Amino acid sequence: MSLIMKNISFITGMILLFLILWGMGYLAGGPTGYSGFGEPTDISPNDEEIVFTYEHEGESAIYTAPVSGGNAELVVEATEGNTLLHPTFSPDGEKIAYVEQWEEGEEDDAQPLGKLVLIDRTNGEKKEMTDEEGLVTEATFSPDGQSLFFLQAGVHTNYSPIASERAHDFDMYRVHLDTEEIEQITNKEAYDMSDVNVTPNGKALLYRYYDESDQLVFQSLEGGSETTVTPIGDFAADPPLISSPALSPDGEYIAFSDVARTDEDGTFIYEGFRMDVETKQAAQVTSFGEHVTSPVFFHHQDKLVVTVDKGFATSEPDYSYWVIRADGTARERIEINFP
Repeated sequence: MSLIMKNISFITGMILLFLILWGMGYLAGGPTGYSGFGEPTDISPNDEEIVFTYEHEGESAIYTAPVSGGNAELVVEATEGNTLLHPTFSPDGEKIAYVEQWEEGEEDDAQPLGKLVLIDRTNGEKKEMTDEEGLVTEATFSPDGQSLFFLQAGVHTNYSPIASERAHDFDMYRVHLDTEEIEQITNKEAYDMSDVNVTPNGKALLYRYYDESDQLVFQSLEGGSETTVTPIGDFAADPPLISSPALSPDGEYIAFSDVARTDEDGTFIYEGFRMDVETKQAAQVTSFGEHVTSPVFFHHQDKLVVTVDKGFATSEPDYSYWVIRADGTARERIEINFP
């Protein structure tokens, strides 16, 4: 066989091998995108489960898992291309509310939209509680389980040429589950507003509000009066950079994330704090040396679940969930297995 024929045979064989491997999927481009846990969690009323989001190569879903660790159980998957956010248990544990977001429009001018969805855990039935015209960002149940309070943004833009586009012009709404009637609670058109909580008696809301600085606001549902709470504590930022506040089931404490120190590169290190509502005194309760966020109180134990991001200030997050004692004396990672 001549050298030319040998080369032709070799090239032909390589092409056939390539086609075989491609057909078997070894060289085909699979799904791409982030894989890992989402940031916020919630704890079931009996303190036995957590609910959370998980993305696998860009595909978003909601799962539950034992607080003690164990196998994850699928609750719902997102429509292809959509993202699921902020799952939360109903007071009886039988339903889960969450936000589903997506983008519409051309790639360079795409605008995010988001709706509030309620799923029944017993039969998997889903009900859309808002239309598909707004941008819902999060929600929480009233203590009696008869309504959902949710935040909705009016625009998604950047108010500064050096800032990235974000949701703005926030207000609070309430949807009654029996009639599906929606009422507007605030008229702030707030630059930034998040982390809605309801007091145990159902008479007031607690949320984070930005007005030149981060603020904790209690707002009465009966008269609309507001009370701003400023934590007192050993924070590395002045004023405090409050993140993800959560009200305890008895209404006596607020847990939140704030800057505890900066590392050698000047990156803020966020830790968990717990504040006494009456005295406003806050004490640091975590010491991970990572980015701690999204604390959630247990209902019947003096513990919290926090989310720790080892990938903070990098291109992708690296979230894990931890149970900590409310006084910060002990912690344990929630190890979750997927089918």
